[in-house]
Amino acid sequence: MKKKIVFLIFILTSFNLSAQTYSASQYLYKFSPLAEIIVRNLGMEDKNANGVIDKGANEGYEGFIEKYGTGDTLEKKEKSIDCGFYANYVLYGDYNFRLEENEIVNYYYLNIRFKYPEETEIIDKEIKSYVYANNLPLVWLDDEKGTVMGAVTKVLGEGWNEKQVTEDEAFNMLKRALNGIKIKYRTDDLGNTDYYYTLPEFITKKSGFCYEVAQFGFWFYSELKINSINAWTALTPTTLHEVNQFSSGKIVDYYGSSYRYNVTKENWHKISPIQSISIHYEIKAEIYNNQTFFEQSIIYDKYDISNITHLMYINKINLNYKTVIELGEYILQNSDISKILNSKDKNSEEVKKKIKLLLGYLLSSYSFTNNKIGCESTISLLKKYYSNDNTVKNWIKAYN
Repeated sequence: MKKKIVFLIFILTSFNLSAQTYSASQYLYKFSPLAEIIVRNLGMEDKNANGVIDKGANEGYEGFIEKYGTGDTLEKKEKSIDCGFYANYVLYGDYNFRLEENEIVNYYYLNIRFKYPEETEIIDKEIKSYVYANNLPLVWLDDEKGTVMGAVTKVLGEGWNEKQVTEDEAFNMLKRALNGIKIKYRTDDLGNTDYYYTLPEFITKKSGFCYEVAQFGFWFYSELKINSINAWTALTPTTLHEVNQFSSGKIVDYYGSSYRYNVTKENWHKISPIQSISIHYEIKAEIYNNQTFFEQSIIYDKYDISNITHLMYINKINLNYKTVIELGEYILQNSDISKILNSKDKNSEEVKKKIKLLLGYLLSSYSFTNNKIGCESTISLLKKYYSNDNTVKNWIKAYN
């Protein structure tokens, strides 16, 4: 996954953005539209509107665990689903008796989809209809003309997706398809006009980074009714790589970029199809400095500190301090800042920089809204984690 890095600075710069006030809670405290389709059709409902499914709240937590969990006991079933998810290079929400969006979506695609045909048919149909009707980017869906299916069928022949094949056979078929379409590795940088291709663009342009190939893989295995999800890892401090992972746990890497790095199993982190939509919006947002794209990205992945911080900055320069505070407080309430700052992941330094900026934006916004308690609590965090940082010392001095 080749990802453009945008550095945020704690000063006012020129953005071609219109001031727009909105409530961050409309994104942060509810399931994304696609996840809501999955949640609802698996018998759950977020009745207390906090963006998760809570145990003991009559929201369907227990029934979901009982019906779709794996293992011989309720405890094992519970742990198999409520096992957490990775965001910002650390594990979130493991065994906390709350089912977060990423946990539910990951579990659906790896353990429920295709194994429960009735639910699968309804969910897949509703998701496809929503994506088409709302013009979401076709990150892992074919267009309505069948561009992707047509190209693959020309290579593999009619009925290729009607066969029952093993995971190894499916991967070999995928390689044949991509070779036959003559897909090449993208060598251009994500710059002023380029962003990740949609799935149909990947086919028509005949090139893609590992991100686009992974999305194609997800679509391809879905056509074969094989459960899979995408996974990523940091190969170096500046290089992320994305691949496909089967429900068996097996990693398949079409480009083979990860092989020489000997990535261990625990260093592959799942990316749900819904999070992949967020990544697509994120890259466009960074390239175009576009508030709407950042908001769309957060809708589909509300745990990404980098996106949250960038959106805080945009709202700060537009004087929307209430929104800045809502966004920052959400991260502080739902993230283990100490755990993130102590992460040893190869690529975690960027998130650590964003946390510093997040606290700076909060301090500024609390100050402008005369929130003394907020200022004092933020200064306490800055002193705790950045006591030797001269920039932070200047912020504290200024706002005191």
